[in-house]
Amino acid sequence: MDELLLVEEVVAEIIPGEFIYTRIRFKLEDGRYFYLYNIPFDIAIALKKMNGEEIEDDRERLMDILMSMPEVLEILGRHLKRVIINDIDYKTGAYSAIAEFSDGNMYVRRKMVPSHAVFLAKLVNKPIYVRSELVDQQEEFREYRILEDEYDRRYDEQSDEFAEDEYEIDDFI
Repeated sequence: MDELLLVEEVVAEIIPGEFIYTRIRFKLEDGRYFYLYNIPFDIAIALKKMNGEEIEDDRERLMDILMSMPEVLEILGRHLKRVIINDIDYKTGAYSAIAEFSDGNMYVRRKMVPSHAVFLAKLVNKPIYVRSELVDQQEEFREYRILEDEYDRRYDEQSDEFAEDEYEIDDFI
């Protein structure tokens, strides 16, 4: 089995811009970071609240109700053992996670949307892991994107220089 990296910190981010987008930043035991992008807004809000951040929205969400039910949390905490972000669908770019449950007699692994699985693990203070291969792939992709962005920037600069010069059609005939 692949090496699993323990998540030491989970931070939900809501990033404003032309469009608001959300992500979870995971700090891993080896000092690297792993990201889940475009997570559900409600999950981002719930994780921010769990981290003690004030949210300027007095409406309750499903996650708030779950967080206020100690008997549900106690049962969930007894059965949920850990969460592993373990797979990616290369066609869609969507990650998957496994939530492992056990009651002592029966062991169940449920494939989940990773942000939801992370919410459950944070809710009952259970460990979260990321498969190291996914972290390596994400880092390689980010390095590729940086190179691609640099290429695009240079291409745009050259195009701008060409566009700034005034040419008559006769110059090319």
